[in-house]
Amino acid sequence: MTLNEMINFSGSGLTFNTILINFGVAFILAWIIYIIYRMTYSGVAYSKNFNVSIILTTLVTAMVMMVIGNNLALSLGMVGALSIVRFRAAIKEPKDIAFIFWGIAVGLSAGTGAFGIAVIGTIVITIVILIFRFNVGGEESSYLLVIKGPFLNTERVTTNVKLVTKKQKLRMKNTSKDLVEIVYEIQIEKDTEDMVINKLKEITGAHVVNVVAYNGNITG
Repeated sequence: MTLNEMINFSGSGLTFNTILINFGVAFILAWIIYIIYRMTYSGVAYSKNFNVSIILTTLVTAMVMMVIGNNLALSLGMVGALSIVRFRAAIKEPKDIAFIFWGIAVGLSAGTGAFGIAVIGTIVITIVILIFRFNVGGEESSYLLVIKGPFLNTERVTTNVKLVTKKQKLRMKNTSKDLVEIVYEIQIEKDTEDMVINKLKEITGAHVVNVVAYNGNITG
């Protein structure tokens, strides 16, 4: 019995060459996702294992789609099997979830032979990611601004903070006998931290001005 006969006997209706092509397209596009994730990762601890898992997710999804095909019984059985599996991997960045869905979508498309959708979708998503990653208008980042000094006036400090930041919100104020500590959530252009610190020291008279990296967003 030949390979093609064995595959057709299993009920998949696919030839050996078709399966190889589907896996090949899925792997190439998954490799592009791998590269884009690595290029645009902005966190502190890059996880190669997570990135590799995106490739594996894409290939496994493609294989599942080739197994299911148009078979309703198999698709229902697959749903039942997946419902008893629990995934406990902690995903800290919302962007990581988007990359996983991207891999799954490519696997679904490649597994069903919809190569046009897989390729065009990957190109469009890549362009969108790169536009937001390397935007021309300058990148703004969120920080926590900590200002310490004796007898600081909150209203005056807030007015001065508004002069050197894009957005700002008062988060905390601690007052002791001879020290006032004020914490703001601010948004400034990237690589301007030193300039902001020096200006605030001059105009507020604070003894200590610290800028701490912050991954959140300014809320109302």
